[in-house]
Amino acid sequence: MDIPIGVANSVSFNQDYDPIDTIQFMKQSNFDMVQIYINQSLARNPAKLKTLSQKIHEQAIDPLYFHAEGEFNQRFLSNDYRDSLFKYLDNFQQSRVVYHFDEKEELDTMLRIVDDFISANRVLYLENFFQEGGVQNAEKNLRKYNAVFSLVNNFDTRIFPVIDIPRLFHENLGFKEKEALNWCYQVLNFFGNRRIPVLLHLIDARHPRQDRNDFCPVGEGYIPYHEIFSFVNKNQVAIEGIILEYLDKINALKSRENLQQLLKQS
Repeated sequence: MDIPIGVANSVSFNQDYDPIDTIQFMKQSNFDMVQIYINQSLARNPAKLKTLSQKIHEQAIDPLYFHAEGEFNQRFLSNDYRDSLFKYLDNFQQSRVVYHFDEKEELDTMLRIVDDFISANRVLYLENFFQEGGVQNAEKNLRKYNAVFSLVNNFDTRIFPVIDIPRLFHENLGFKEKEALNWCYQVLNFFGNRRIPVLLHLIDARHPRQDRNDFCPVGEGYIPYHEIFSFVNKNQVAIEGIILEYLDKINALKSRENLQQLLKQS
């Protein structure tokens, strides 16, 4: 499998998450793409946004992903941050925007939000996210997440999935490893059967609490990535790309090396 691999600007943690630093690292290290988190502070800073836009256009970055702050819910529709974000996105011929799924939002409301979001130059990505802990809440969340895509993408693909695999294996959900792996398979298979490409968010860790100090390169922790990518290959799940969401650059570099070997073996 030949899958593009990129980094989030979380790798510039020691530079206050500076997206310019991340772009420079991405280019110097020959990563394929970048994801930039646009929080409310950045969205309301025209000078920083202008500098960021200039850097993006100068480096001709494509594909480019933005990650929005907050959850995808009713509050998003009437929010000053949304207006600032959308105004900024209009600077790009096409913008891919990742939003966290809100398990507490009503399905009908979420469908209306999708209609409000989609335009000719904005592509929406919805990422699995868990606000509540426990197995029952997690299973309800995942079924609802899949339902949104079934309803919204009834006749064509209007939103795309982002699967944060480590979240499925976080100790807060309470899944045993086999249960987490089975849910991972179910979600990936759901999109694979529908021929909808999936963007993956990855880290690895040495402990299910996934604290920053537990982080390690992909394939060297407790998350069973070999089994996951074997499943992806066997079931022909289309992977649009992989974004590494580490808080440092060393883990990202080593993870890419490990992933390249892992993908060859799958």
